Amino acid sequence: MRDNIINYTLGICVFLLLVLLPTSCAKEDNVGEKASVTMTFLARAESDTQTSESNLLENERMKTLRVIVARQTGEVLYNVKYDSFEEDENGRLYKTITFSELTVDKEGENFDFYAIANEEGVGYTEKSWDNVTVNDLKNMNLRSTFLRNAKNTMIPQTAYKPITVKPQSGGRIQSETMELDFAVAKVSLTITNESAGDQYVNDINLSGVNMDSTLLFAGEPLSAENRGKLSLGNLTIHAGKPATVYAYFFENAGGEYKLTATWKTSQTLDINDVANIDKISRGTELDINITLNATTTPTFNIEVVPWTTIEVDVPPFN
Repeated sequence: MRDNIINYTLGICVFLLLVLLPTSCAKEDNVGEKASVTMTFLARAESDTQTSESNLLENERMKTLRVIVARQTGEVLYNVKYDSFEEDENGRLYKTITFSELTVDKEGENFDFYAIANEEGVGYTEKSWDNVTVNDLKNMNLRSTFLRNAKNTMIPQTAYKPITVKPQSGGRIQSETMELDFAVAKVSLTITNESAGDQYVNDINLSGVNMDSTLLFAGEPLSAENRGKLSLGNLTIHAGKPATVYAYFFENAGGEYKLTATWKTSQTLDINDVANIDKISRGTELDINITLNATTTPTFNIEVVPWTTIEVDVPPFN
């Protein structure tokens, strides 16, 4: 009888081992693996050739960079800030960061990468940037108060990219890049005076642009609302010289873009008739060149071009 009890007990133990071992192994198989990714964050180009000086104004250059890495559930894994950068042969600033020991499934896992350059210009005061959430980032706006002092404020650059991080064979590290873009658009108006005397252009306004607000991170589609007026002030253009004025505004689509100014009599230009512009996106520059002569009608050349890479020929005077 005792032998039967022992055999019965042993049988139960063997059965439990057979049941539990697969369960234990299954748990082991589901334990996340470690993966690392090296990310290079690129600021907007400083110049388009190795020998040219920076085309960016001081408030447009990247001074600080904050990087936030989050799971798609919204859990923030990294929130780091940098104020020193490398520079490539074209004067372009960049930062390379390795994010180590990310726990992922064997097949990989999607992570959200957010980058904000010049966060000081955003005017975010709701809480510390160190405690910012993904929801905060998605709903963060630049508003009209930013534009009123934009020339004296650091211009934010941003980037967002969802990336699938996968374990790499042989212990290799996954490599990715992200290029930041300005969160605003820019207008640059250059007037060249080909007459013998000084010319005075006053009450320069660009209408049809978004002067209200924009998301810090680009959204689609572009807003078709908030069509306001941007004042570019007055210009005195000396004889035989050019003069330039610039300003910032928010991106939009479908604006009835017009440039108005007073020169002798009021001159109004419908930009759509000249350049067929249906939208002005962030990170682009509305480049307007006007040639004046005291005895002829002004000539215009208008393009929407990438910021900092402007090479537009001023039409010759006839």
